[in-house]
Amino acid sequence: MGMFENLFKVKIPVIGVIHLSPLPGSPLYNDSSVEQISKQAVSEAKIMVENGINGLIVENFGDKLFLKKVGPEVVSAMTYIAKEVKDNVDVPIGLCVLQSDAIAGIAISKTVGADFIRIPYYVETSIVDAGMMESIAAEALRYRKYLGVDVKFFADVHIKHSYPLAQRRIEYSAEDAYYRGLADAIIITGRKTGGETNPSDVIRVRNALPEVPLVVGSGVSIENVDNYLPYVDAIIVVTSLNKGGKVEEVPDPDRITAFMKKIEDYRNNL
Repeated sequence: MGMFENLFKVKIPVIGVIHLSPLPGSPLYNDSSVEQISKQAVSEAKIMVENGINGLIVENFGDKLFLKKVGPEVVSAMTYIAKEVKDNVDVPIGLCVLQSDAIAGIAISKTVGADFIRIPYYVETSIVDAGMMESIAAEALRYRKYLGVDVKFFADVHIKHSYPLAQRRIEYSAEDAYYRGLADAIIITGRKTGGETNPSDVIRVRNALPEVPLVVGSGVSIENVDNYLPYVDAIIVVTSLNKGGKVEEVPDPDRITAFMKKIEDYRNNL
């Protein structure tokens, strides 16, 4: 049994993302209380889980433009919200603290008992809209050890919205993230949030590293999921399961149910 099946109790788990409203201190924050933001997050979490989603990521998506490292106001808000989500649904919970603040994610995980964190910029230096993002793997690995927290690292390579300085093959980046960076899983994405992931990128990583837990992390829909299912161990999806297939909308129960039905049919034929 692989790492994902151990954690999520199903083959090829589907992990939904809770895109939080702007948190205190961010440019688009509209004076909503953290309690109000949390209630919306819990509502979205329940919709996803009740319609078959196998795990959730709590992400400060509304805080654009993102800081490289967040302040204590974000850590405290996300801790409160993640704890509320975890207490209201019975699936594994993860965190993604944008831009790529793995240290904050580990600290929150220690408090709320999260199962994993997504780390967008892990072992390579990339140019993004917030500037230059450098590898955080060495620091994150030591901080996880220091806190003694059993949280998995899901690391992106060649992630959306970024341009790696080392223009090398994606499978080489994945190999370094897994074997040198000691990531627990590798995530492959498209060019932008909701952008379709190039199936050839997924296939290249799978063929080069058949032993690595592999995730497709953007642009998956009911129409294209067959392109990824034979090669991945998990799926991260949000945009195509929202109302109208729009990133800014709320989860659509009908879209989620139809998507999960297709996944379940595939699992049953394995």
